[in-house]
Amino acid sequence: MQTIHWYPGHMAKAKRQLTDLIQYLDIIIEIRDARLPLISHNQDLEPLLKKRPNLVLLNKTDLADPEVTGRWSDWFAGKGVSVVQVNGRNGQGVQAIWPKLTQQFAGKQTPRALRIGVVGIPNVGKSSILNRITGSGSAKTGNLPGVTRGKQWIKRNGFEILDMPGLLPPKINNQEDGIKLALIGTIREEIIPTYDLALVLLENYGEQLFGWSKERIVFEHIEEKLQWYAKKRGFLLKGGAIDLNRGASALLNDFRNGQLGRISLELPPLDSGAESSSIAPAPR
Repeated sequence: MQTIHWYPGHMAKAKRQLTDLIQYLDIIIEIRDARLPLISHNQDLEPLLKKRPNLVLLNKTDLADPEVTGRWSDWFAGKGVSVVQVNGRNGQGVQAIWPKLTQQFAGKQTPRALRIGVVGIPNVGKSSILNRITGSGSAKTGNLPGVTRGKQWIKRNGFEILDMPGLLPPKINNQEDGIKLALIGTIREEIIPTYDLALVLLENYGEQLFGWSKERIVFEHIEEKLQWYAKKRGFLLKGGAIDLNRGASALLNDFRNGQLGRISLELPPLDSGAESSSIAPAPR
């Protein structure tokens, strides 16, 4: 896979909006995928994020290895980054967000409700978290003239919250990072085809997911692994041929939904200058 270049018009527009809105925000909540806490961070937004206090939410903890997620929380704490582990699907951890936000402004007086901007790359579960923290009975407080046309601030627990569109960086230079983002569904199928991505998943994480060595299952080539999975799922065409395309789609869906186990795709760096490890532990 070569360097991925794209920047859909709505993302460019969203970045301009965030640039305009930053003056109205008191704090930024950044939602990341707990399986990829660094890779699911948009470094292109660093200059903007540094202008306000940040709270990082590690979402989809139900899909990540809990031991590894705990290590990530410790790593962020060591960097002085405020972080909360959350699960947007069942709401676990969401209530811990409010005390963290309150701590950020302890002892500070403001003439209005504190304003929060919520950012995150696509498919990190931003919508599910927003639904949890705003609640169905939250009151809309209106637009900021000339800046937030068409956007609504949601009032909740003394804060006003504004959702921002999902923002990816203009390009991804690291091939491994791009593949991992594709595995969690952030990068479109047109960029990395489903079939190819399924083979990558099986080649790099198949043993962790399925424990073939314990069953003494040996494959001669990578496509045999996909054939094994598709046949196990009963995906057969007329005449008994194995439907590999259906198997590839099902494999990725099962992986992304946690049906194959909890697995983290990124480990905390060993030190401040190190990159995160490409080797993830077996799922628990």
